[in-house]
Amino acid sequence: MKPTIEAYTVALPWYEREDFYRLWELAHDHDDMPNDYHVWHNAARSVINAWLARGRALQIVTIRPDEFLAWLEAKGLPNTAATRLKYVEEKAVAAGSATAGIAITHSSATLSGADAGETFGSRLISPAPSPA
Repeated sequence: MKPTIEAYTVALPWYEREDFYRLWELAHDHDDMPNDYHVWHNAARSVINAWLARGRALQIVTIRPDEFLAWLEAKGLPNTAATRLKYVEEKAVAAGSATAGIAITHSSATLSGADAGETFGSRLISPAPSPA
C-alpha cells in the first residue's frame, strides 16, 4: 500500500504572540521553556523548516489560552509539555477531512536541538490501525 499524506503529517503546537506570555506564566513547567516569544518563535521556525526539509506535511495547531485551560480543567490535567502535546494531538485528529481516519503514534518524534525540545514538541500522525 502506498503511503498517504497522513503517514507524513506532523502535528505542531503554535502560540500567537498575544497569547504566549499568558500561556508561559500558567505553564507548570515554564522553567523548561523560553520566556521570550522571539526565542520561542525562532526555535519553532527552525523545527518547522527541519520537518519540511524531511518531506513532512505539517499541521500547525494554535493553542489559545481560554480554550486550552478549559480543556485542562475538564480533563483534570496540569499544564505541562506532555498535556500541551496531548491537546495538540486531539485538535489535529479532530481537524476534519485533512486528517480524517488517522491516529497519533505513541512514540514522540520531537526534534532535538536549539530551544525547541519540549517547548515545541511534535508527534508524527500516522494512519489509524486497521480493525482486527
